[in-house]
Amino acid sequence: MTDVENQVLDVEVNEVTVYPDQARVSLAGRLELERGLQKVVFEELPLALIPESVRMAGKGEARVRLLNVDVRRAHYERTPQAMARQLEDEIVEAKDDLQVLNDEQEVLQAQGTYIEGLRQASEQFARGLALGRTKVEDQLALTGFLKEQDLDLRKASRELNKQKREIQDRLDKLQRELRELITTRPKERYQVIVELEALFGGTFKPEITYVVNQAGWQPLYDVRLTEESEVEKLQITHLAEIFQRTGQDWNNVVLNVSTARPALSQRAPDLNPWYVDEYRPPEILPRRAMAQSSGAMPLAVTAADSGIMADMAPEPEMLREEEASFALAEVHQQDAVITYKVSGANDIPGDGSTRKVALSESLLEPARDYLAIPKHTDAVYRRVKATNTGSGPMLPGSASLFVEDDFVGSIRLDYIALGEEIELLIGVEERITIERELVRRDVDKKRLRDRRQLQYGYKIEIHNLLPTDIGVEVQDHIPVARHEEIKVKLLGVTPEPSERSDLNLFKWQLSFSPSQERAISYDFLVEYPRAMKVSGLVD
Repeated sequence: MTDVENQVLDVEVNEVTVYPDQARVSLAGRLELERGLQKVVFEELPLALIPESVRMAGKGEARVRLLNVDVRRAHYERTPQAMARQLEDEIVEAKDDLQVLNDEQEVLQAQGTYIEGLRQASEQFARGLALGRTKVEDQLALTGFLKEQDLDLRKASRELNKQKREIQDRLDKLQRELRELITTRPKERYQVIVELEALFGGTFKPEITYVVNQAGWQPLYDVRLTEESEVEKLQITHLAEIFQRTGQDWNNVVLNVSTARPALSQRAPDLNPWYVDEYRPPEILPRRAMAQSSGAMPLAVTAADSGIMADMAPEPEMLREEEASFALAEVHQQDAVITYKVSGANDIPGDGSTRKVALSESLLEPARDYLAIPKHTDAVYRRVKATNTGSGPMLPGSASLFVEDDFVGSIRLDYIALGEEIELLIGVEERITIERELVRRDVDKKRLRDRRQLQYGYKIEIHNLLPTDIGVEVQDHIPVARHEEIKVKLLGVTPEPSERSDLNLFKWQLSFSPSQERAISYDFLVEYPRAMKVSGLVD
């Protein structure tokens, strides 16, 4: 191909598909082609771009043949992004403003030096007054003038210092923002050069797509237990928290959120040898090194309210207030991959800040009971169970829990397949009380025996203060021997547990009527050699 002039194309990101750990970006533009060979340049593409993923397409009145697509790194004298250029200009302007104030301050300092010279010369005026060479009125006028000038200088100096602080604060803020932008928007960027041949001239709309790293999304959930017409509902709103640190802002784009993971399909992981070696205790770091290496990452979870809006506006006389609802995404499923097309135009900044969008919403009919583990807490938890009948599986993610409008906590959800049961603990029910008490501890007094016997008795009392019938699952346990010389024997339990595991874990499924009290009691015996020291028992 003979050398032809490059035609730099002004393009915008028009559509983005975000995967859990990558994103596919589509840019489109418009140009007029003349018949013959052409070079079209797509400028300022992010370094997070994967060069092998670049693809070119287009359509229009012109008949075009694509000859070659070349991906290159380009260097700029200044950071190419418009926002960074604007920050650089504002920094220069702030420095100029600060220099003007510094010049004014130097003038004030010079004026202050002059006034100080006059003040020192006032002693000569005083001697002249004593000798009758000057008048009292002249001396008073000079003193008043010096005082007035000194006050004016001090006031002007304070005002200048205030203005300098404000400009310096603005300058520091602009420089911090520019440093952050330079991190994500370096002066080195990618450019794509497309060689093509126009068989017939006319309008052509080129489009390139590419995949970027440093982008992705994670699922979040708002789970709300509500009551409608005396029927409980479990409302689950599926959100996506989207981020990208490519340095390229995605403004006013069509946004798709996909559960596909293209990065995982490149190759299967290698299976390395499984080594077994002698245990070596870890090296103990110095206290200072441990403090520097430790850290915690905060987790912030934001929950939002939702509701159902009428599809059509009512007649004027029927108008009433309605709760706002989420604009939900359009769901498409192909095999095991689900893609959510987010409604409206969306802006995702390229600096790593997050954006939350609503994907779907499910309204399930839960079954409710209560769970109590009095060995650890006297709190009785609300427990709801429902079947996932939403638009697809629920991916692992953080969930914010609500009872009506009250926030009750956050949990981490595991993967829940479509049709699988969801089990959640949503808050504490204060109107159910439970108390676990050690009511018996007997020690064998027969010292002639070579074995020691301890008998324990526990009582659990549950009181339902709710005005409705309820079901409560109570979990407790007795010891498990880990030595052949230690024997544990259950002497009696009332009522019989619904489940008992091999590790002596008990579950009772109890029914309560309003205001009913019930009790669980059990006794067990622990026997072991009198000379043995046993750990884990209650003294």
